Amino acid sequence: MAPKIGLMDLPHKRKIHMKPKPLVGGLGIFTAFLVCSLLLTSFSNLQGFYAGLLLLIIIGFFDDLKGLAPRWKFLVQILAAILLIFFNKTVLISVGNILFLGPIHLGIFAIPVTIFCIVGVINAINMIDGIDGLAGGISFISLVSFAVLSYLNQQKELMIISTVLSGAVIGFLRYNWYPSKLFMGDIGSNSLGFTMAFLSIALSQKGKYSVSPMVPVLILAVPIVDTLTVMIKRKLRNESPFRAGKDHIHHVLLRMGFDKKTTVTVILSVSFLFSLLGIFGTFLKIPDYYLFLIFCTYFIFYFSSSFYVKEIYTYRMKLTRRIRIAKCNK
Repeated sequence: MAPKIGLMDLPHKRKIHMKPKPLVGGLGIFTAFLVCSLLLTSFSNLQGFYAGLLLLIIIGFFDDLKGLAPRWKFLVQILAAILLIFFNKTVLISVGNILFLGPIHLGIFAIPVTIFCIVGVINAINMIDGIDGLAGGISFISLVSFAVLSYLNQQKELMIISTVLSGAVIGFLRYNWYPSKLFMGDIGSNSLGFTMAFLSIALSQKGKYSVSPMVPVLILAVPIVDTLTVMIKRKLRNESPFRAGKDHIHHVLLRMGFDKKTTVTVILSVSFLFSLLGIFGTFLKIPDYYLFLIFCTYFIFYFSSSFYVKEIYTYRMKLTRRIRIAKCNK
Protein backbone atom coordinates (compact mmCIF):
# COMPACT_ATOMS: atom_id res chain seq x y z
CA MET A 1 0.00 0.00 0.00
CA ALA A 2 2.82 2.45 0.81
CA PRO A 3 3.98 3.14 -2.79
CA LYS A 4 0.38 3.58 -3.94
CA ILE A 5 -0.40 6.34 -1.43
CA GLY A 6 3.07 7.88 -1.47
CA LEU A 7 4.08 6.82 2.04
CA MET A 8 7.72 6.33 1.03
CA ASP A 9 11.08 7.68 2.23
CA LEU A 10 12.92 8.67 -0.95
CA PRO A 11 16.73 8.86 -1.27
CA HIS A 12 18.16 12.33 -0.66
CA LYS A 13 21.60 13.91 -0.33
CA ARG A 14 21.23 13.97 3.48
CA LYS A 15 19.90 10.37 3.57
CA ILE A 16 22.03 7.26 3.96
CA HIS A 17 19.79 4.79 2.10
CA MET A 18 19.90 4.55 -1.71
CA LYS A 19 16.45 3.06 -2.43
CA PRO A 20 12.90 4.20 -1.54
CA LYS A 21 11.65 2.57 1.67
CA PRO A 22 8.05 2.28 2.98
CA LEU A 23 7.30 4.46 6.03
CA VAL A 24 4.87 1.99 7.59
CA GLY A 25 6.88 0.71 10.56
CA GLY A 26 5.37 3.21 12.99
CA LEU A 27 1.85 2.23 11.93
CA GLY A 28 2.69 -1.42 12.55
CA ILE A 29 4.26 -0.75 15.95
CA PHE A 30 1.42 1.34 17.33
CA THR A 31 -1.43 -0.66 15.81
CA ALA A 32 -0.08 -3.70 17.66
CA PHE A 33 0.64 -1.66 20.78
CA LEU A 34 -2.75 0.05 21.02
CA VAL A 35 -4.72 -3.17 20.50
CA CYS A 36 -2.81 -5.02 23.23
CA SER A 37 -2.35 -2.20 25.73
CA LEU A 38 -6.01 -1.11 25.60
CA LEU A 39 -7.01 -4.69 26.40
CA LEU A 40 -4.63 -4.89 29.36
CA THR A 41 -4.78 -1.40 30.90
CA SER A 42 -7.48 0.97 32.13
CA PHE A 43 -8.24 3.71 29.60
CA SER A 44 -9.60 6.02 32.30
CA ASN A 45 -6.25 5.96 34.14
CA LEU A 46 -4.27 6.70 30.97
CA GLN A 47 -6.61 8.80 28.85
CA GLY A 48 -4.14 11.70 28.62
CA PHE A 49 -1.41 9.37 27.41
CA TYR A 50 -3.61 7.70 24.80
CA ALA A 51 -5.04 11.04 23.61
CA GLY A 52 -1.56 12.53 23.16
CA LEU A 53 -0.33 9.37 21.46
CA LEU A 54 -3.23 9.32 18.99
CA LEU A 55 -2.61 12.97 18.16
CA LEU A 56 1.06 12.28 17.39
CA ILE A 57 0.18 9.23 15.28
CA ILE A 58 -2.19 11.34 13.16
CA ILE A 59 0.23 14.25 12.68
CA GLY A 60 3.09 11.80 12.07
CA PHE A 61 1.10 10.13 9.31
CA PHE A 62 0.53 13.42 7.49
CA ASP A 63 4.16 14.43 8.01
CA ASP A 64 5.36 11.16 6.49
CA LEU A 65 2.85 11.51 3.66
CA LYS A 66 3.23 15.16 2.71
CA GLY A 67 5.83 16.74 4.98
CA LEU A 68 4.87 19.41 7.52
CA ALA A 69 6.60 22.60 8.63
CA PRO A 70 8.55 22.17 11.92
CA ARG A 71 6.41 24.77 13.73
CA TRP A 72 3.24 22.71 13.20
CA LYS A 73 4.93 19.58 14.48
CA PHE A 74 6.18 21.43 17.58
CA LEU A 75 2.71 22.79 18.27
CA VAL A 76 1.20 19.29 18.12
CA GLN A 77 3.97 17.90 20.34
CA ILE A 78 3.27 20.64 22.90
CA LEU A 79 -0.46 19.91 22.72
CA ALA A 80 0.20 16.19 23.28
CA ALA A 81 2.31 17.07 26.33
CA ILE A 82 -0.46 19.30 27.69
CA LEU A 83 -3.03 16.51 27.26
CA LEU A 84 -0.74 14.15 29.19
CA ILE A 85 -0.26 16.68 31.99
CA PHE A 86 -3.93 17.71 32.22
CA PHE A 87 -5.58 14.28 32.14
CA ASN A 88 -2.86 12.09 33.68
CA LYS A 89 -1.35 14.59 36.13
CA THR A 90 2.08 13.43 34.92
CA VAL A 91 4.32 16.34 35.92
CA LEU A 92 8.04 16.62 36.63
CA ILE A 93 7.83 17.97 40.18
CA SER A 94 11.42 17.29 41.27
CA VAL A 95 14.72 16.58 39.49
CA GLY A 96 16.21 15.03 42.63
CA ASN A 97 19.30 15.90 44.62
CA ILE A 98 21.63 16.50 41.67
CA LEU A 99 23.72 19.32 43.21
CA PHE A 100 24.44 17.91 46.72
CA LEU A 101 22.02 20.52 48.15
CA GLY A 102 18.93 18.38 48.66
CA PRO A 103 16.03 17.65 46.27
CA ILE A 104 15.38 20.42 43.74
CA HIS A 105 11.64 21.08 43.40
CA LEU A 106 10.49 22.94 40.30
CA GLY A 107 7.47 24.64 41.85
CA ILE A 108 5.76 27.03 39.40
CA PHE A 109 8.17 25.91 36.66
CA ALA A 110 7.06 22.26 36.87
CA ILE A 111 4.57 22.35 33.97
CA PRO A 112 6.72 24.33 31.47
CA VAL A 113 9.76 22.18 32.29
CA THR A 114 7.66 19.02 31.86
CA ILE A 115 6.46 20.21 28.43
CA PHE A 116 10.04 21.08 27.46
CA CYS A 117 11.31 17.63 28.52
CA ILE A 118 8.53 15.74 26.71
CA VAL A 119 9.06 17.68 23.47
CA GLY A 120 12.82 17.26 23.90
CA VAL A 121 12.67 13.47 24.21
CA ILE A 122 10.27 13.22 21.24
CA ASN A 123 12.74 15.11 19.05
CA ALA A 124 15.76 13.26 20.45
CA ILE A 125 14.32 9.92 19.26
CA ASN A 126 13.27 11.51 15.97
CA MET A 127 16.75 12.91 15.34
CA ILE A 128 18.61 9.69 16.07
CA ASP A 129 16.40 7.74 13.66
CA GLY A 130 18.86 7.87 10.79
CA ILE A 131 20.24 4.37 10.22
CA ASP A 132 18.78 0.85 10.09
CA GLY A 133 17.91 -0.52 13.52
CA LEU A 134 19.22 2.40 15.58
CA ALA A 135 16.10 4.19 16.89
CA GLY A 136 14.27 0.87 17.23
CA GLY A 137 17.20 -0.72 19.05
CA ILE A 138 17.61 2.17 21.50
CA SER A 139 13.86 2.21 22.09
CA PHE A 140 13.79 -1.54 22.78
CA ILE A 141 16.66 -1.33 25.31
CA SER A 142 15.02 1.65 27.00
CA LEU A 143 11.56 0.05 27.13
CA VAL A 144 12.88 -3.18 28.66
CA SER A 145 14.71 -1.07 31.25
CA PHE A 146 11.51 0.86 32.01
CA ALA A 147 9.64 -2.44 32.37
CA VAL A 148 12.16 -3.62 34.98
CA LEU A 149 12.02 -0.29 36.82
CA SER A 150 8.21 -0.16 36.83
CA TYR A 151 8.17 -3.68 38.31
CA LEU A 152 10.54 -2.53 41.06
CA ASN A 153 8.38 0.56 41.59
CA GLN A 154 5.17 -1.54 41.71
CA GLN A 155 3.57 0.35 38.80
CA LYS A 156 1.71 -2.41 36.98
CA GLU A 157 0.22 -0.36 34.15
CA LEU A 158 3.59 1.19 33.30
CA MET A 159 5.13 -2.28 33.26
CA ILE A 160 2.42 -3.47 30.83
CA ILE A 161 2.92 -0.46 28.53
CA SER A 162 6.71 -0.92 28.51
CA THR A 163 6.53 -4.67 27.90
CA VAL A 164 3.86 -4.52 25.18
CA LEU A 165 5.61 -1.72 23.30
CA SER A 166 9.00 -3.46 23.52
CA GLY A 167 7.36 -6.52 21.92
CA ALA A 168 5.91 -4.39 19.12
CA VAL A 169 9.33 -2.81 18.53
CA ILE A 170 10.95 -6.26 18.27
CA GLY A 171 8.40 -7.12 15.58
CA PHE A 172 9.40 -3.94 13.73
CA LEU A 173 13.14 -4.61 14.09
CA ARG A 174 12.61 -7.91 12.26
CA TYR A 175 12.14 -5.77 9.12
CA ASN A 176 14.23 -2.73 10.04
CA TRP A 177 17.55 -4.39 10.83
CA TYR A 178 20.24 -3.88 8.21
CA PRO A 179 19.51 -4.18 5.31
CA SER A 180 16.06 -2.82 6.18
CA LYS A 181 12.82 -3.37 4.26
CA LEU A 182 10.96 -0.46 5.89
CA PHE A 183 11.34 2.54 8.21
CA MET A 184 9.30 3.66 11.24
CA GLY A 185 8.82 7.22 9.96
CA ASP A 186 7.73 10.15 12.12
CA ILE A 187 4.71 8.14 13.29
CA GLY A 188 7.09 5.73 15.01
CA SER A 189 9.83 8.06 16.25
CA ASN A 190 7.47 10.75 17.61
CA SER A 191 5.19 8.22 19.30
CA LEU A 192 8.08 6.24 20.79
CA GLY A 193 9.65 9.44 22.10
CA PHE A 194 6.36 10.54 23.65
CA THR A 195 5.80 7.16 25.30
CA MET A 196 9.31 7.04 26.75
CA ALA A 197 9.00 10.62 28.02
CA PHE A 198 5.74 9.66 29.75
CA LEU A 199 7.32 6.53 31.29
CA SER A 200 10.36 8.52 32.44
CA ILE A 201 8.29 11.10 34.30
CA ALA A 202 5.70 8.66 35.68
CA LEU A 203 8.41 6.31 36.99
CA SER A 204 10.39 8.99 38.79
CA GLN A 205 7.51 11.15 40.11
CA LYS A 206 4.89 8.57 41.07
CA GLY A 207 4.80 5.15 42.73
CA LYS A 208 7.12 4.63 45.68
CA TYR A 209 9.71 7.13 44.37
CA SER A 210 12.37 4.43 44.40
CA VAL A 211 13.44 5.48 40.89
CA SER A 212 15.66 8.56 40.78
CA PRO A 213 14.73 11.22 38.18
CA MET A 214 18.26 10.80 36.82
CA VAL A 215 17.77 7.10 36.02
CA PRO A 216 15.53 7.68 32.94
CA VAL A 217 17.97 10.41 31.85
CA LEU A 218 20.80 7.85 31.94
CA ILE A 219 18.71 5.27 30.07
CA LEU A 220 18.05 7.84 27.31
CA ALA A 221 21.52 9.41 27.56
CA VAL A 222 22.60 8.50 24.01
CA PRO A 223 19.78 10.26 22.11
CA ILE A 224 19.62 13.15 24.62
CA VAL A 225 23.36 13.91 24.50
CA ASP A 226 23.45 13.51 20.71
CA THR A 227 20.58 16.00 20.29
CA LEU A 228 22.06 18.52 22.75
CA THR A 229 25.46 18.32 21.05
CA VAL A 230 24.05 18.75 17.54
CA MET A 231 21.83 21.70 18.54
CA ILE A 232 24.60 23.51 20.44
CA LYS A 233 27.10 23.07 17.60
CA ARG A 234 24.58 24.30 15.03
CA LYS A 235 23.90 27.41 17.13
CA LEU A 236 27.65 28.03 17.35
CA ARG A 237 27.72 27.97 13.53
CA ASN A 238 24.73 30.35 13.40
CA GLU A 239 22.56 27.62 11.85
CA SER A 240 19.05 26.55 12.74
CA PRO A 241 19.27 23.84 15.43
CA PHE A 242 16.25 22.12 13.84
CA ARG A 243 17.52 21.80 10.29
CA ALA A 244 18.31 18.37 8.87
CA GLY A 245 21.96 17.43 8.65
CA LYS A 246 24.63 14.76 8.84
CA ASP A 247 26.16 15.61 12.20
CA HIS A 248 24.55 13.03 14.47
CA ILE A 249 26.44 10.27 16.29
CA HIS A 250 25.76 7.67 13.58
CA HIS A 251 27.00 10.05 10.87
CA VAL A 252 30.15 10.70 12.90
CA LEU A 253 30.92 6.99 13.29
CA LEU A 254 30.26 6.35 9.60
CA ARG A 255 32.70 9.14 8.65
CA MET A 256 35.27 7.53 10.95
CA GLY A 257 35.20 4.45 8.74
CA PHE A 258 32.79 2.14 10.60
CA ASP A 259 30.23 0.27 8.51
CA LYS A 260 26.50 0.51 9.27
CA LYS A 261 26.29 -2.69 11.32
CA THR A 262 29.28 -1.78 13.48
CA THR A 263 27.98 1.75 13.96
CA VAL A 264 24.63 0.51 15.24
CA THR A 265 26.31 -2.13 17.44
CA VAL A 266 28.62 0.46 19.05
CA ILE A 267 25.80 2.92 19.78
CA LEU A 268 23.43 0.25 21.11
CA SER A 269 26.22 -1.11 23.34
CA VAL A 270 26.67 2.34 24.90
CA SER A 271 22.90 2.64 25.36
CA PHE A 272 22.77 -0.80 26.97
CA LEU A 273 25.60 0.15 29.35
CA PHE A 274 23.80 3.29 30.49
CA SER A 275 20.57 1.33 30.95
CA LEU A 276 22.39 -1.16 33.17
CA LEU A 277 23.84 1.73 35.18
CA GLY A 278 20.33 3.11 35.63
CA ILE A 279 18.87 -0.22 36.77
CA PHE A 280 21.75 -1.03 39.14
CA GLY A 281 21.70 2.56 40.37
CA THR A 282 18.10 1.94 41.44
CA PHE A 283 18.93 -1.43 43.03
CA LEU A 284 21.90 0.01 44.93
CA LYS A 285 20.18 3.34 45.69
CA ILE A 286 23.04 5.36 44.22
CA PRO A 287 22.54 9.08 45.06
CA ASP A 288 21.15 11.39 42.38
CA TYR A 289 24.30 13.53 42.25
CA TYR A 290 26.48 10.55 41.30
CA LEU A 291 24.11 9.58 38.48
CA PHE A 292 24.02 13.21 37.32
CA LEU A 293 27.83 13.28 37.39
CA ILE A 294 27.97 10.20 35.14
CA PHE A 295 25.59 11.85 32.66
CA CYS A 296 27.56 15.12 32.66
CA THR A 297 30.85 13.26 32.18
CA TYR A 298 29.45 11.46 29.13
CA PHE A 299 28.06 14.71 27.72
CA ILE A 300 31.37 16.57 28.15
CA PHE A 301 33.35 13.67 26.65
CA TYR A 302 31.07 13.31 23.62
CA PHE A 303 30.66 17.04 23.04
CA SER A 304 34.41 17.77 23.20
CA SER A 305 35.44 14.75 21.10
CA SER A 306 32.89 15.66 18.39
CA PHE A 307 35.16 18.59 17.43
CA TYR A 308 38.03 16.20 16.63
CA VAL A 309 36.38 13.65 14.32
CA LYS A 310 39.02 14.06 11.60
CA GLU A 311 41.90 13.67 14.06
CA ILE A 312 40.30 10.59 15.63
CA TYR A 313 39.72 9.08 12.18
CA THR A 314 43.34 9.77 11.16
CA TYR A 315 44.65 8.19 14.37
CA ARG A 316 42.40 5.17 13.85
CA MET A 317 43.67 4.68 10.29
CA LYS A 318 47.31 4.94 11.42
CA LEU A 319 46.70 2.44 14.22
CA THR A 320 44.97 0.02 11.81
CA ARG A 321 47.90 0.32 9.37
CA ARG A 322 50.43 -0.39 12.11
CA ILE A 323 48.50 -3.48 13.22
CA ARG A 324 48.39 -4.78 9.64
CA ILE A 325 52.13 -4.19 9.19
CA ALA A 326 52.85 -5.98 12.50
CA LYS A 327 50.77 -8.98 11.37
CA CYS A 328 52.56 -9.10 8.03
CA ASN A 329 55.99 -8.99 9.72
CA LYS A 330 54.99 -12.00 11.84
